[in-house]
Amino acid sequence: MTHVPDHLPSPDDFRRKSAHVDREFSDARRYLSALHREDNDALHALMVEIHGSGRAMKILAAMAVQALDFAELAVDRLGGDVQRWLDESVMAQDVGENERDQTELGGEG
Repeated sequence: MTHVPDHLPSPDDFRRKSAHVDREFSDARRYLSALHREDNDALHALMVEIHGSGRAMKILAAMAVQALDFAELAVDRLGGDVQRWLDESVMAQDVGENERDQTELGGEG
């Protein structure tokens, strides 16, 4: 027999919390869809809704999870290494930021 910890939520609490997570993922998909369509009006409206609800960080986390899931699917279909791509993209971003900082400060760039 499996031991069930006492601190688990009731089935009703679990359903309520899982519905909340579904909403975060749904809003993340709506955001990404509007971004992809370049629908600035829909994107702005959604950003106002997300910011006003105080759920921006939760939706950002949901987007990150979806992006990693998509990357894993892309690896399955296209080959490659997701971790290497992530590491290289961070490095490329840092180089771009450093070049931009140098230009803004009047240095080389």
